[in-house]
Amino acid sequence: MPLLAVRRERPLWYFEVPLLIAGYFLFGLIRAAVDRGDPAATDNALRVQRLERFLHIAIEYPLNQAMLDHPVAIHATGYFYRLSILAVPVVLIWLYLTRPARYGRLRTVLVVTMLLDLPFVWLYPEAPPRFALAGIVDYMATYDILFSAESRIPRPGVNLLAAMPSMHVAWTTWCGYAVWSALRERAPRLSLFAWVFPLLTALVVLVTGHHYVVDIVAGVTLVGVSIGLTTLVRKRTSA
Repeated sequence: MPLLAVRRERPLWYFEVPLLIAGYFLFGLIRAAVDRGDPAATDNALRVQRLERFLHIAIEYPLNQAMLDHPVAIHATGYFYRLSILAVPVVLIWLYLTRPARYGRLRTVLVVTMLLDLPFVWLYPEAPPRFALAGIVDYMATYDILFSAESRIPRPGVNLLAAMPSMHVAWTTWCGYAVWSALRERAPRLSLFAWVFPLLTALVVLVTGHHYVVDIVAGVTLVGVSIGLTTLVRKRTSA
């Protein structure tokens, strides 16, 4: 591909990087600002628990309890949870440098996913299992894995009651989708391994008590809707 064409496909990094960083911090501030408080979040969490029991998918408690006698697994899942978000900038940089033709669309999918999350957090605040499900052990806080003890303390700029949808699952699903879509033509079999990442994340958020199964489904759905909307808009604008 000619160098000039690559430059046209890539947004200028000195505009792109500050905008993405500012957007991420603004996303966090808006999430914190729409925090409606504990009563509503706990009530919604109890509704989710009842729904999961009805559907026979209430697996958070047994999964969490199964971890407690295994310190290695506790620390492995704790570090995975805290560090998995770093995959997002890594994938963005990789796309920017090696797949410039796909970067813009995939970055837009990520941005739309985060925008769609905000009304969910406002309309349906939800306390995570570690706060609202009886018997769940918040072992990341107990072992203070990467300063996780502080994650139980309310503080300005942080919304602890925004478990619906699971953005950890949404972000890693986006990573899986981005890597899969970038590699599937040249290495179709290898590209399938990209989906292992969000699957592991889904398991980790359950065993650590951060999310319900319903939150995971909502996170994946969020990415799916974002992909659909982005594809639809691009088709209409290019028609």
